[in-house]
Amino acid sequence: MINVLASGEQPSAAEQTDALTILQQMIDEWQAERLTIFTIQRTGQQGGPQTFPLVSGQQTYTLGPGGNFNIPRPARIERMSLEWLSNPAQPLELPLEMVNEQRWQTVPVKAITSTLPTVVYDDQNYPLRNLSFWCIPTVVSNVIIYYWQPLNTFTDLVTDVQFPPGYFKALRYNLAVDLAPEFGRPLPPEVAMQAMASKAVIESMNLPAFEMRVDPAVIDPKLRSYNWISDTPVSNK
Repeated sequence: MINVLASGEQPSAAEQTDALTILQQMIDEWQAERLTIFTIQRTGQQGGPQTFPLVSGQQTYTLGPGGNFNIPRPARIERMSLEWLSNPAQPLELPLEMVNEQRWQTVPVKAITSTLPTVVYDDQNYPLRNLSFWCIPTVVSNVIIYYWQPLNTFTDLVTDVQFPPGYFKALRYNLAVDLAPEFGRPLPPEVAMQAMASKAVIESMNLPAFEMRVDPAVIDPKLRSYNWISDTPVSNK
């Protein structure tokens, strides 16, 4: 597509190695783009990673390969919950408040213990994330993590790699875009257009659904409704 090889011509070993490296770099970059991630994984779900127990008296846990929570380090954690096991037949999922370093700094005494934690601080460290819980739990419960599912990557040029519908064309044309400067070739405009369009298709499928909400301060409790078009309350009478 970038006019480096004629039809039927085979790339050299060096060209194959360079192309594989660029492909791996492209997938690595996509790992950090929310709209290229096709699913949010939930630990503990059927067929997914195991649920991770909190140990009584332990505040900080590592997440990543070989860590306390032994899964591939995700690019991003969307949300976390606590699974309370007071009734194992019907465990209760309680959302945890995820805070940044500024909010974590405002916790004056971090070594407080309680039955269940309500807050978690993720420092986003690499290669292992550190998850610190507050308060420090005194009973055993499980942590449920909702995180970006890592994309499959290519370890070589012969092993098949599976992706959902739409990714095949996006991978092919966007790889051509990244290969063109590597081989010193001008990028054909039609290839660039197909690359953008094909990536837009998978991004439209992966776009999260957002809920629209109105600040309660702008709504009269007696009216209960608000017209977002006219920017005025609406009476239910």
